[in-house]
Amino acid sequence: MSQKLSSRLMDRSTWLGSAFFFLIGLLCGFFLFTFIRAGSIYEYSDSIDGAILPDTDAIVVLAGGRGRISAAGDFWFRYREREEEGVIERSPILYLSGLGPTVTFDQLHRQVRAGVYKTMRPSDVVLETESRNTEENALWVVKNARLRGWKRVVLMTSPYHMRRSQWIFQSVLKEAQVSLKVESLSIDQEPFNVDEWRTSFTGVRMTIVEYLKWLYYTTFWKPGEVPK
Repeated sequence: MSQKLSSRLMDRSTWLGSAFFFLIGLLCGFFLFTFIRAGSIYEYSDSIDGAILPDTDAIVVLAGGRGRISAAGDFWFRYREREEEGVIERSPILYLSGLGPTVTFDQLHRQVRAGVYKTMRPSDVVLETESRNTEENALWVVKNARLRGWKRVVLMTSPYHMRRSQWIFQSVLKEAQVSLKVESLSIDQEPFNVDEWRTSFTGVRMTIVEYLKWLYYTTFWKPGEVPK
C-alpha cells in the first residue's frame, strides 16, 4: 500500500514539475517574442514633419506624456506668428485632450513656454477634461469635431504612443461615420532613444507595455459610442 502511495505521489510530483516547467517555457517564449516584436510600434510614418504648417482646424495633443503639451504649444505658436503677420486669418485651436478635471486655462503657464502663454487667449484653447484613455481621447475629439465643424486636425503624441493612437482614431472615425482628416506629428521627448529602446530600462518597459496594449486593441477592442 505504501509503495503504491509513494508511486502515485511521485507520478503526481513529476506531472506537476513537468507542468510547471512547461508554463515557465511558455512564459519565457511569450516574453521573448514580445521583446523581439515590441519595436513594431515604431513602424509608422508621420503624415507631416513639422517643417511646413498644413492648414488645420485644430492641433490635438494627447496629454499624459512627457513634454507633449509644451511641444504642441510651440507648434501652435508658429501658427500664431503667421496670424500676426497676416499670412493666415486665424491660428488653429490648441486642443488639449485628457487633462485632469481641475485644470484651468490659467494653469497652462506651467505647461507651455512663457512667451507662448502670453499670446494665448482662452478662445484659442479647448481643455478637454473628461477622457481618461486613448479611446476616450478619440471619442471626445470626434464629438468636438462635429460640434465645431472641424475637417482636419493634427494629432500630436509620443512616438511610442502614436501608432496605437492612429489606429484608435481611425477606428472611432469609421465607426462614427465622421469625415475628419487626422494628420500626425510625433513629439520625441522621451528619456530614451526610440531607435535604441532595448538599451534602456525605461525604453524596454514603456515599449513592451505599449506593445501589449497594441495587441489588445488590434485584436479584441471595439470602438465605443461618441459622447452626446
